[in-house]
Amino acid sequence: MIDRRQVLTMGGLLGALVPGTEVAGEGVGNGVGQMSDRYAQDAVNAIKAISTAIIAQQSFDAIQPIRSRQLEFLRGQGKFPEFIDVSPDVWMGAYDWHIRFQQPVTVARDALGRYTLTLGFTLLILRPDVLPGFISAPYDNR
Repeated sequence: MIDRRQVLTMGGLLGALVPGTEVAGEGVGNGVGQMSDRYAQDAVNAIKAISTAIIAQQSFDAIQPIRSRQLEFLRGQGKFPEFIDVSPDVWMGAYDWHIRFQQPVTVARDALGRYTLTLGFTLLILRPDVLPGFISAPYDNR
């Protein structure tokens, strides 16, 4: 049976940081209690990559352009817009955001048969005839 300390220091995440060991002739340690600069830098880079991945999981990049348009309208009108027309890639990004963060997805069709997706207090209207990345000026009932 392997004890917990051995798993953590030899085979786990901290296994690369054990000083004074050689791994298949690669010279991990330069002496007793020392690690080469290259292996130390590799460990630091791996930890930075993990933290970057964790931060990216919590970002709202897919809906940030839509939110900025909503905030502009809010500042000018004192309320959130009712509608924003968006291109298919922006619409799918908002849809994927709902799925990734397990938010309720409310998809419907408007009177003209276009797909709508509720994002906060605003309906995103899918416009397949516009260029990728298109986000219209927010508006209320016309």
